[in-house]
Order: sequence, then structure tokens, then C-alpha cells
Amino acid sequence: MEFTPLKPQKIYKDIIDQFSRMIYEGKLKKGDKLPPERQLCQMLNVSRASMREALRAMEIMGIVESRPGEGTFIVNEVTSSIFQPLSLLLALEKNQEDFVEIRKVLESACAKMAAEKRTEEHLLTMEELIKKMEESRIEDEKAVADKELHKAISVAAGNKLLADMVEAISIGIDLYIKDARVRLMKDPQNSCKLLKQHKAIVQYIKERNGDAAAKEMERHIDFVEEKLKLL
Repeated sequence: MEFTPLKPQKIYKDIIDQFSRMIYEGKLKKGDKLPPERQLCQMLNVSRASMREALRAMEIMGIVESRPGEGTFIVNEVTSSIFQPLSLLLALEKNQEDFVEIRKVLESACAKMAAEKRTEEHLLTMEELIKKMEESRIEDEKAVADKELHKAISVAAGNKLLADMVEAISIGIDLYIKDARVRLMKDPQNSCKLLKQHKAIVQYIKERNGDAAAKEMERHIDFVEEKLKLL
């Protein structure tokens, strides 16, 4: 590994920039172990305080992970946490429409891809969640099954980064519009319509009709958006 010594200005940001460039250039890869902290400081000509600040920031960003007794590594598995700043930015904008619009783009793509790539195991999971939504009389349980169904569809799409993005946006919506799913489910008419929409989406995925699944997902999210405006 070859690092470039840095000049003493906004050091921790410069350290992060250099790590980022090395990742983009393929010089650092998933699972790579970083040199010890003292050695990194010598290689970059920075203080230990600056290096620790940069490493802490990159750990929060989901770029590196510290393993007790082993050292610091480039993450081996990208998680949804790396996309959480996106949810926070949308929340700061206080724009519910932005959340919903992004969700519609991502989840319609997931539905289309799930129809093309889903396995029988994926389908079984979706159908079990539909059954939970249909049989439960408790709004909280229906809301959990609703959320898990959307997650199952994104997983069936077969693109982990896309699934993680959907998960991060979903968490953002849940935090920004507190208990939105539960409040929607409390209205029997809403609950009935949502179940019907979810059944249609899963049926199209089962039939491997990606275009229809995507359109049904868009209609579903448009319906949810209209109802959320009334909450």
C-alpha cells in the first residue's frame, strides 16, 4: 500500500479523501486489513489524533470496521448503514414527497427485478407475509408484515446495494412519519386495499411479469402517499 504524506490542514477530511480515492482506484478492497495506527500516521505524516478522528468517521460511514485484537479492516460486507446519511438528508429537507418519490423509483425497480430473479424460497416468504397480513387482527402485526414484505421483494431482486438503499429509505420514512403504517392499517378500508395491492404485486412477481409488478408497486406507493397526506 502506498499513501501520500499530507499537509496539516483539515487533516481528518484529507485522510478520508485519500482512503476514498484508493478504494475507487482498487488499491483498497473489501476485507483488506489496514496497517497499524502508528504506521498509518507515519505513512501519511499525520498525528494519531487526526488518524483516530478519520478512522472513527469512516467507521460511522460504514467504510471500515474495527475488530478487537485483530485491527482495522475495510468492511467485508456493505450494510444499509452506509445509506443512512441519505435518509437523514431527506429528513432535514422536511419533504415527505421526496421520500415517497425515491421510494417509488427504487421499489418499482425491485418489483421488476424480483419478478425476473425470484426463487421459490423468495416466493414462499412473500406468500407467508401476505397470509400474516390477511389473518392478523392486530394493526401492529399487519404493519410489521407489510414492512417485511417490501424487504422480501427487495431481497428477491438480487441486488444487495439496491436492497440496502430501500431499507435505509424505509427506516427514514418510519422515523420521519412515525407509526405511519400502523395508522394506515387502523382504517379497515385502507387495510383491505393495501392487502389487495400487495397480493397483486406478489402475484405478478410469481408470474414473472416484471412490468406489471413494477406498475402495481407504483400504484401502491401512490395510494400510500395520498393517504399519508391525510394523516
